[in-house]
Amino acid sequence: MNTSPMPWAPSLLYATTGGRPSRRNVVVLSDGADDERAISFAAALADARGGTLVFVNVAIRSSGTPLGLEEKVLEERRKVAQNRLRTVVDSSSGIRTRAAARVGRTVSAIARNVCEEFSADVVVVAESESLLPTSLGRSVSTRVGGSVDCDVVSVGGTHTSRDVSSILVPVAGGPHSGRAVDTARCLAEKHGAWVELLHVVPESGDERLLADAERYVTAANERLDEFEGVDEWILEADDAAEAIIDQSQYYDVTVIGAPQKHRLREFVFGSTTEDVRSSAHSTVISVERRNGRESLLSNWLRTE
Repeated sequence: MNTSPMPWAPSLLYATTGGRPSRRNVVVLSDGADDERAISFAAALADARGGTLVFVNVAIRSSGTPLGLEEKVLEERRKVAQNRLRTVVDSSSGIRTRAAARVGRTVSAIARNVCEEFSADVVVVAESESLLPTSLGRSVSTRVGGSVDCDVVSVGGTHTSRDVSSILVPVAGGPHSGRAVDTARCLAEKHGAWVELLHVVPESGDERLLADAERYVTAANERLDEFEGVDEWILEADDAAEAIIDQSQYYDVTVIGAPQKHRLREFVFGSTTEDVRSSAHSTVISVERRNGRESLLSNWLRTE
């Protein structure tokens, strides 16, 4: 969430996704811990894209692991993946599914390989303690996002219910807000949920910031096209992350764009997305748009 003064650019939320991509499959990466939410949400995305849901049970290989043991672990994890899909995905939904297990030295390397192998349009990461990195405190989705050429959706947070009747979508000036809106719509249509579009502005009474906020939520609403179960809200608060975290308790899911700051700056100063992901009272889905490291603001700012 960006509450600092900046030019409003409609390209941020109106921008198309570059046409319908040829890769429609949705890949879920998990180590088997707390993955039901990720599979459930990924199934909604796969259904919306008309693709196959591929659940990949990840095994991180430590140095010196015997090859025979590795094969045994993979077979066990593949069976777990199959059982998990049967448990979570409704067989009457018509969603095509595939279970797999892959081993590698890092989750990033596994992600890169399986996204190519399964022609992934989206990779969904089930954040878990066992996959957390040690360097710079980066989340699993952040590391995966730097390794793959597809959209990255992270599913985490302290909320464990799979019920989805209300979705909070904080929108702002980052390059990933549009994708967050798209993802929220997929989930809302699948579950019959209500969507709340939220933009946070400082308690300064600045009329320009308030006017920009109106444009942001309007643009996000129009991106939802004919979806009717939506409301808009502009909240005045000096701490955007704290405000979003406080409001998250009233919703089942919070969908937010991934951090847009430089990784080192994000580590030093923090980010709204990471604060929300770690402290929200609901399931948190963060979304990173493919090639999102080049801001969607670029084309609008070149003439200024």
